[in-house]
Amino acid sequence: MYIHDCTEAENISMYGDESIGEHGHGHNIVVTFIFNGQVSCDDGMMLNVTVIKEKINKLLQERYDHKFLNVDTSPFDREIPTFEKIAHELLKDATPLFADELAQLVVCHICEDNEWEATAYADGRIERSFYLDFCAARRTYSPFLSESENKKLFGVSARRSGHGHHYNMRVTFDGKLDPKSNLIIDFAKVRPVLNKFYRKYDHRNLTTDLPELQGKPLTTESLAQHFFQELKKDFPLNRIRLHENNYFFIEYTKEDKMFMGVKTKFYAAHRLYSPNISEEENIKMYGKCSNDRGHGHTYKVEMVLEGEYDRDTGTIFDLAIVLTQLEEILHHWNYKHLNLETDDFQKIIPTGENICKILWGKLFNLYGNQLIKLSLSETANNRFTIRKEI
Repeated sequence: MYIHDCTEAENISMYGDESIGEHGHGHNIVVTFIFNGQVSCDDGMMLNVTVIKEKINKLLQERYDHKFLNVDTSPFDREIPTFEKIAHELLKDATPLFADELAQLVVCHICEDNEWEATAYADGRIERSFYLDFCAARRTYSPFLSESENKKLFGVSARRSGHGHHYNMRVTFDGKLDPKSNLIIDFAKVRPVLNKFYRKYDHRNLTTDLPELQGKPLTTESLAQHFFQELKKDFPLNRIRLHENNYFFIEYTKEDKMFMGVKTKFYAAHRLYSPNISEEENIKMYGKCSNDRGHGHTYKVEMVLEGEYDRDTGTIFDLAIVLTQLEEILHHWNYKHLNLETDDFQKIIPTGENICKILWGKLFNLYGNQLIKLSLSETANNRFTIRKEI
């Protein structure tokens, strides 16, 4: 990434180390394409994954994979290949490939490990996210509750001795691409602020070391809100997401909305098979997923709820109750053959789309309009998501 009519210092301030190296450098980029559409009653699919893979892999191999983008791939021979611009161009290149499908391509998301993300939307929006890890201790506790109330709500996390977490925070910006730099925010404006944040909070006891946190509930919800307010003093944020472990996160947005995300998994077998077509047609449609004895997956589930922040407890939901309710529902599918051992799929093909739809219905009965998003990952390459219409 380098603008030739800018100085070396200006390029480094905008792109950091990405501007270094006359002959370029590389990244192991993971690309996710998201489609939107209705699930077919005939085959239980929104769009055949095999079709997606064939078209996308061909595009990536011909234009992006193992290429020097600045020379080999238009328009990067004349425009700066920032991550935002790469996501934008990938979406632009891939969209026509699915013009004849009922499901339409709406998002392209690229990332590398837990370092950064860039997302391009069909409506023109662009997002860029940065990750920050830090380690800190705290006592999960509200000064507005009694000791017994704190213990009941937060369990062992309310111990006076405290406990520790390896926090992972995602900071997300949105905006329009600058026509000269192809950035939505300069690298120089982000990294120093995040480095300062890291020095302030890493290896600290949040309960005792930070005066501004005294007298407040010390929960993940209150921390996410506090961190957002602190960071927005330096640049315009869209939202932050704060993980304190691998099964729970809180997201706080510029609209003063707060969301809780919980993750879990279950193990199940299924067979993709339609009784309305021949054996040969099933194999053609579902491939090896139509194996007559079935096959299995570790299904990963992520549920996101929107809630009102309670200033007394510092929470939006009781995490223990939410996790228990989700796992109780999934218990009926766990270690089962979905076609043969569950009532839910006696007349419905247990595709990822249909599993997600049925699970959404069960969760909606519990949470109603507070249920915002549900994702079901079948493999590392296949994820199915339902979002509440807003």
